[in-house]
Amino acid sequence: MEVNSWEAVDTALRRIGELEIAANEINGVLTLKINELKEESAKRIAPIDAEREHIEKLVTLFCEGNKADFADKRSKVFNFGEVGYRIVKSVGLPRVKEKIAALVKSLKAFGLGECVDIVETPNKEAIVELKDETLAKLGLKRTVKDSFRIVPKLEAVQGLKDAA
Repeated sequence: MEVNSWEAVDTALRRIGELEIAANEINGVLTLKINELKEESAKRIAPIDAEREHIEKLVTLFCEGNKADFADKRSKVFNFGEVGYRIVKSVGLPRVKEKIAALVKSLKAFGLGECVDIVETPNKEAIVELKDETLAKLGLKRTVKDSFRIVPKLEAVQGLKDAA
């Protein structure tokens, strides 16, 4: 294919669109097959997972009933594995922005600043708007590109395909 006129560019865009649609169709078929395989595997795995969970519950109930045996040693090692207890510490933190802000303020007020992470990163959107002189002082360089793009109208190409 040669591109030596605007009509040729339009023809090239049509071909790019056709190729993109063809690739999307292949990927769509692949996705459907993968989903079918996942469903099939899930059906086959379900009874295996159910049996494993049942056995884990039985072992857990036995160990809970004999928790005194873990007083000296927190775990027991067997030929085929190990069971045991360990101390796990966790604190539920709020997810709402206002509650997080209040918690941070309280931590600072109680002198617990080491419990607060401070993440500072440069704001690229603000930096790009700085004057060239300011950028030079910061040791930064502005790069301006005239970026070319190719955007086929997939709907128009698909319309041609559907009409054929």
